[in-house]
Amino acid sequence: MMNKFVILLLPVIFLMQCTPTDNKSSNPEFVEKIEGDYIVGHLDRYRFKPEDIPDRYVDVWLTESFQKDEVYNVIYMHDGQMLFDESRTWNRQEWRVDETLSRMMQSGEIPPTIVVGIWNADDYRSAEYFPEDAFSLMTSELKDELVSTFPEGPSANEYVEFIAESVIPFIEETYPVKEDHEARFMAGSSYGGLISIYTLTKYPEVFGGVAALSTHWPGTFEPNDEIPNAIREYLRSNLPDPGSHKIYFDHGTETLDSLYAPYQQKVDDLMLELGYEHDTDFKSEVFEGTDHSEIAWAERFEIPVKFLLNQKKES
Repeated sequence: MMNKFVILLLPVIFLMQCTPTDNKSSNPEFVEKIEGDYIVGHLDRYRFKPEDIPDRYVDVWLTESFQKDEVYNVIYMHDGQMLFDESRTWNRQEWRVDETLSRMMQSGEIPPTIVVGIWNADDYRSAEYFPEDAFSLMTSELKDELVSTFPEGPSANEYVEFIAESVIPFIEETYPVKEDHEARFMAGSSYGGLISIYTLTKYPEVFGGVAALSTHWPGTFEPNDEIPNAIREYLRSNLPDPGSHKIYFDHGTETLDSLYAPYQQKVDDLMLELGYEHDTDFKSEVFEGTDHSEIAWAERFEIPVKFLLNQKKES
């Protein structure tokens, strides 16, 4: 009798050992609906628990005129906690995404659009936003130096996979949005600019265009050639063919943005070399006197939005 009990118990023990104990789930939890004086429209806040990267909030912004029988484009944005509500951000600044898009939709400048703001994971931000596959184009010494600053090593590939395979399917199951790449866009600034263009190289079939504002090509806070050269060579081999997507870059000239001009110029040269046509399928702008801040990005956010979402050829 005892032998039979042990035999029956062993599979149960095996299953218990193989069952995850961290309660991770691909199904997000609805947290709250957020309204207030600082938000035009409202946010639906969810908590996602990915398998391979830290948990995080994802905010879905819906305009005041949102209608369930309408079909919407979607802009997926990084650093989601900095987009809508300056009363809750660490520096009391925001992108004013809700105000800008509401105005642009009301004026007919862009089609109906919602925004998905994916929060960064604090100390893991650099690890998730740095173009992971560019490490293969660096010296081992430089790679080791950069990776040593990441809490648990690079995780950009896991992060972009989370967006493409968890966040986007959930949004398209839950909200009335277009389910084709020409209606999906991505935007971010600084390191968020790096991960935006990197995501396009990993999932060109998913997105129709990306906006990378104040892209942090140096990778560190000091001028250098090794890191931006590696990223640029990665892009050379992995950007989608010209004519199939829209890509927007820009930078200011003050504070951290003062580092970016020579690196961005080389990326612009690469785009032209690859056959991208300026003002048609890629755009690169310089904003004199502007700095590296949410206030600066808010002031010009309508420019990349109009470029990405306007399906007509730019003049």
